[in-house]
Amino acid sequence: MKDFLDELEWEIYSFNNEDIINKHILLNEWMDWTTENIEVEKRNLNKNTKSFNKNNNQNNNQNKPKQDNEVRWKFISKFPETKFYLPSLREWYTRFIPIWWNNETWSKNMWMAQYWDDIVLIDCGIQFPDSDMLWVNYSIPDVSFLTRYKKNIKWFIITHGHLDHIGSLKHVYPAVWCPPLYGTRFTLGLIKKQLEEAWLLPYATLIEVDAWSRDKIKIGQFDVEFFKVNHSVPDCAWVYLESPTGTRIVHTWDFKIDFTPAIDSPADLDRIAEIGSRWISLLMSDSTWSTRRWFSMSEKNVWEELEKIVSNHHKGRLIIATFSSWISRVQQLINIAEKYDKTIFLSGKSMVENVAIAKELGYLNIKPGIVKKMTPKNTEGILPHKQIIITTWSQWEQFSALARMSEWKHNAVEIIRGDTVVFSSSVVPGNEKSVVWIINKLIKLWANVITKDDWEVHTWWHAFQEEQKIMINLVKPKYFMPVFWDLYFRTAHKNTAMNIGMKEDNVLMLENWNIVDFAPNNWNVFKSKIKVPIAEIIIDGHGMWLATSHVIKAREKMMNSWVLVIMFKVDKKTKAVLWHIKLESRWLVYLEEVRFIHRMIIKKARDVYENTVKDVPDMEEKDLLKIIRDDLEKFLLQKIDREPMIIPMLTEV
Repeated sequence: MKDFLDELEWEIYSFNNEDIINKHILLNEWMDWTTENIEVEKRNLNKNTKSFNKNNNQNNNQNKPKQDNEVRWKFISKFPETKFYLPSLREWYTRFIPIWWNNETWSKNMWMAQYWDDIVLIDCGIQFPDSDMLWVNYSIPDVSFLTRYKKNIKWFIITHGHLDHIGSLKHVYPAVWCPPLYGTRFTLGLIKKQLEEAWLLPYATLIEVDAWSRDKIKIGQFDVEFFKVNHSVPDCAWVYLESPTGTRIVHTWDFKIDFTPAIDSPADLDRIAEIGSRWISLLMSDSTWSTRRWFSMSEKNVWEELEKIVSNHHKGRLIIATFSSWISRVQQLINIAEKYDKTIFLSGKSMVENVAIAKELGYLNIKPGIVKKMTPKNTEGILPHKQIIITTWSQWEQFSALARMSEWKHNAVEIIRGDTVVFSSSVVPGNEKSVVWIINKLIKLWANVITKDDWEVHTWWHAFQEEQKIMINLVKPKYFMPVFWDLYFRTAHKNTAMNIGMKEDNVLMLENWNIVDFAPNNWNVFKSKIKVPIAEIIIDGHGMWLATSHVIKAREKMMNSWVLVIMFKVDKKTKAVLWHIKLESRWLVYLEEVRFIHRMIIKKARDVYENTVKDVPDMEEKDLLKIIRDDLEKFLLQKIDREPMIIPMLTEV
């Protein structure tokens, strides 16, 4: 068995705090470093921190950052070292690399385009942890291969404000030298909040774009246009990217075609058709719900259903669970609450923050007194049936606001008989079990539960097959690439495209990390045999690590196999065992068998230790502990058919 603990101990003691800064610089700076240059960089770091503190003191003394915050964000942006170099880009060619977006439920969307030495990055999302990422916060795109090219990365484009498109910025952004960020107004509002919390805002250049404008923006050698799209978060934008040699790429990102949206404008099909008239080289389009026939339901239907529920609700509180970024749903409920003389209460940090940002930027129309934060004091004097509580709920998080309500652990809401909980959102595939768990808890508390299976209280935010057909027919691309989610969904999208005339040879089924080069004008595409070596990067607390780390493997073993700690106290000279061998186990033995099994383990451990020391008296402690561990593993597997993680410890006195 691999010695996880020895690896961890070596890792901890192999560097000190000074080394952390040095390693960050050595691994992430594009130029060659000498000892003198490292010292200059550290002096600059201290200088920048003082300047940062001075500027912030002038603006807001309460938000004064400390130097350890500066060091922290530099440390958590330290991507693994890689010796990989991108293949040379042929003259006049345009390169495209999907860094990450396929084969994940919540994809950490990110891709790059390159022409000559100019690199444009688009989106930077997070993926919430899979079941095998034990107790980590989330995973992010691996940009290790880009850190050596960050002098060429001068532009970052963000399409919309969902976490799977902006959530990794606080890690990736400093690692690529904080290039200017382009995005729509609401998207930049959400990004600003994230960068502010990570102490990165003073280093950011945020450039607002108008998705309704038909003006081209010159970003390096690329001509870029943004155009309006319907989705579940306001101010989404598609991206049109054109290189100087005529390679034209359209990416729809997340989209649907809604002719009666809640607060957005309908899809601008004329604009899409106009872009399609330019002989588009490549269309990359959302495959999320490519297995669903016909059209996705309009937000107008949801509005009508929610109004019926509110108008007929006369007993208990009405609790609406939805995503905090679904600002149009919040506006629907605000309008309904005004009509029926009810008060909206917001529960959940992200819900409160996003609503505040949307209101400040003019995306929400709220009359005074209609919306309040959910606190016991704010609800005083308001009858239960006059209260509408809008709450967030993270389907992967057992301590989310709604989950705590279902367990009577919420600080302001206790579910009681007569309350009605409406799930005005969809279940992310893979989270069905946790959602059913919450629903069962609510029912046990005598709450009424309404889901989209009962009423049309939610609509999908991704295009169905007919909407996908409209998009392909309007854009009329030479090449088509289905993107997002598993191969199953992308293949369904491919079949939809072929059913309306797309040639199979012109459908690019790329995986993450593929390198594709477009020839000038003649539209030929060359897929490199070389793949960018990208690892699964996880964020655990404030640290950035590989998902293959021995820590994750050790957690998996502990979860599946339990823990056994054996402590020897021995004479330093004679190596004889002093006193009794101490033993601690967790989740290994049942109460009725603990005495018998513990005695058996202690006897075996003593025999192994004494026989080994007798045969090789001068054996190193590390090797001795490994023999004890290996022998006990075999012994327990044979005797009780269990495989705990065994941790022997030796103390000499």
